Amino acid sequence: MSEISEEYINCVVNKVAAQNNLKECKHSQLNFESIAQNYFGVLIPLVLNAKNDGEIVKIDIVLKLAPTNEQYRVSGALTQFFLREIFVYSVILEKYRILQRDFPQSLQFLMPKSYYVCKEYCNEAIAMQNMCVDGYKPYTNKMFLDLHHITLSLKSLAKFHALSFILKENDHKLYEESLKVCLPLTALNNKRFMDILANRLEKALQKLENTKYVPVLQNLKQNLVNIVESVSSNVQRTCICHGDIWKENILYKYKDDKPISACIIDYQTARRSSPAFDTLYLITTSTNTDLRHLHYKELLSTYYETFTSVLSKAGLNSEIEYSRVMFDSDLKVVGPACFIIANTALWLSNGLQKEGHVRSKNPWNTEEEEVEAVNRYKSAIIGIIEDFVGYGYLTFNCIC
Repeated sequence: MSEISEEYINCVVNKVAAQNNLKECKHSQLNFESIAQNYFGVLIPLVLNAKNDGEIVKIDIVLKLAPTNEQYRVSGALTQFFLREIFVYSVILEKYRILQRDFPQSLQFLMPKSYYVCKEYCNEAIAMQNMCVDGYKPYTNKMFLDLHHITLSLKSLAKFHALSFILKENDHKLYEESLKVCLPLTALNNKRFMDILANRLEKALQKLENTKYVPVLQNLKQNLVNIVESVSSNVQRTCICHGDIWKENILYKYKDDKPISACIIDYQTARRSSPAFDTLYLITTSTNTDLRHLHYKELLSTYYETFTSVLSKAGLNSEIEYSRVMFDSDLKVVGPACFIIANTALWLSNGLQKEGHVRSKNPWNTEEEEVEAVNRYKSAIIGIIEDFVGYGYLTFNCIC
């Protein structure tokens, strides 16, 4: 990742100030060694001290900046990721804020405020509200979420999906414009990602060789493109989905050590897809098989009841827009694709990807760590296959 200079940061801050009518703006930032870095950008927390209409104001923001190094631009994917996220923060979420302004607080979707965006090539930037200052933080305690965290996450996701349906009803023109930006996941639009998915299935086959799971994995790999494209082409309903909704992209606020609120972040993969895919993907990647055995049906109901409540508050009938029967039907359609993409995420999160542009943040360093990482990965994948077979989403002989 190329270094972001102080001069460049000053330039962006000046633009943020101009955009928000801030005068005499000064900023302070964390030391560079403390700056967070995600897979596709650099995150820099800043504090702005300025005047607005004569009043002294303090604004905590996070700058999300695109890397300028050309090696990260070779596929064109990074440019598209940033342009998509810029559109989501500056257009879609701002519209959602208006659509839900009369909703009770309990049904409102929480979203960071956008202060400034820049679409200029290699200078892409988003200046957004720093939710961490308001007490939100990532879940880092364990590899998987507990019941309280996943419940809050699903409620937040349901609100996000419901607002897409409400947008379609209230501003169809903007909804159609959004779909042109948030393209579905297809081989035509995402060939590189399809190649990555196939490669990670091959790695799963290697790790699970000589097991009963090989036919399942082989079938998924052979039919990969059709399976993945089905999440937008063969389902009952689609909407604007997150596309990569798992615990790594959610922040939580706590009271007395218990989570009380969830904030979804990172919209670079927002796309037209099935709400059922986002829902199943979140549960699959962010919970372990023990929790799913006890609470899977409950979690689905939590999501759908929240989705229904938000639609109802906007005067829409969920039975018409997206019934529970439709939702359950779509879960079976998207199940195989959900497994394929979850397999890639779990390979990455377990520290097993040490090559390529997108590498594990915490790769293993010793043989003992490698064995432990592989065993964690295998246990998670086997648990998902067994669960999906139980749900009717996969069989040991063919794809359902």
